[in-house]
Order: sequence, then C-alpha cells, then structure tokens
Amino acid sequence: MNDIKALTFDLDNTLWETDFSILNAEAIMRQHLEELAPAAWMADFSLEAFRAVRADVVAEHPDMAHNLSMVRRSTLTRWFRDQGASSMEAEELAGEGFRVFYHARQQVEPYPMAVETIEALAGRFPIGAITNGNADLLAMPIGRHFQFSYKAEDFPAPKPHPVMFEAALEALGIAAHQCLHVGDDVEHDIDGALAAGMRTAWVNTRGLPTESGRHADLILSDVSELLKHL
Repeated sequence: MNDIKALTFDLDNTLWETDFSILNAEAIMRQHLEELAPAAWMADFSLEAFRAVRADVVAEHPDMAHNLSMVRRSTLTRWFRDQGASSMEAEELAGEGFRVFYHARQQVEPYPMAVETIEALAGRFPIGAITNGNADLLAMPIGRHFQFSYKAEDFPAPKPHPVMFEAALEALGIAAHQCLHVGDDVEHDIDGALAAGMRTAWVNTRGLPTESGRHADLILSDVSELLKHL
C-alpha cells in the first residue's frame, strides 16, 4: 500500500450503523405527520405500508430508484394523494415528512474508533466519500475531514457504476491505482472500485464469510485496521 495517495470511503455501514438511524428517522417522521395530517390519512400508515407504496413508485419510475430523497418525497406524496389529499396538501405534507426524516437520518453514531481513524488518515491523505445513500456527511462533525462527499442522487447511476468513482479520481487528481476505496458492500464498493481500477479495502462490518470479499486488497473488520496497513 506504499503507492496509495488518497482514499475514498463508503458511508452507511462502513463508518456507522445505518439501520438504527433510518428506523429512528422513520419513527420521528411518522409522529410528525400524525400531528399534521388528518387522523384518517395516517391510520394505516406503517413502515410496511410505506415500503409497499415506495415499491410501486420505483417500479413506475425506475430511473429515480437511486435518488433516495426523490423516492421518499414521491412516496409520501403518493400516500397522501391515495388517502384523498389534494395535490397541494400531498406535496406540503410530503415536504414536511421529508424535512424531519432527513434531519433525523443524519443523527448517526460512528463505529468505535471510526472518527479517530478518519482524523488520523486525513492528516496524511486527501479523502473523499462516495455513497449510494443520502447522508449529508459534510453537515456532520466527521465531515470536516473529507474533501468531498458524492451521493448517487447527484449522478446518472449509483455504485457499482463507475461514474462516481471516476468523478472522485478526477477531484483527487490521481491515477486509479493510487486510490484506496473503503466500503462494506462487496458488489457496490469492492466490485465497483476494482472495475474502475482502484485498490480496495472491504470492511466486513456484517460478519460475512471472508470468502465473500476475497478479491479485495484488504479485508478488515473495522476501519481502524486501516492504520495497520497505511
């Protein structure tokens, strides 16, 4: 790893556990909407019901599937219109629901030693983020260590498509083999980065069989192990 000149990181389930923050944000969104909308419109609202409507929205508009913010707003709008809301009422409620969800979704708890590791690495390398999620990294305290954070919703396609990897390499001004991409998802992060010519570190936060990521340059149980290799 002596030729590495920069690093890029995935975010969700690489630097923090995502499920808790998402479920918490879902609960906060529902509570807020129950305070705003007529009771009848929220009577059958549940995580399962929301996901069913979201599946319909994505099936009808597959081109927006990687834009999680747009999908959520569109799903909420569809929900309220199906309950009898006018277009204006549905749009306003969807906007409010997304606003509180998005704020709560950013309340993440980094894995142990993740912040310290990123801080240490940022003192030696330029680092950026490449995520298929919609985390607002640069609004978080840990974000001050990153030069950029690219979200799939701002690009034509999500990982493993090369477009975000290529944009990151261009922003860093280095050759692909000089960049180490760090992520938890074998398909999106490891396969995608390898196809772009980058070096890879698989962070096995889910405790999967190590065989799953055997083609990564490094296999780690958490990001702090990077300090042993760089």
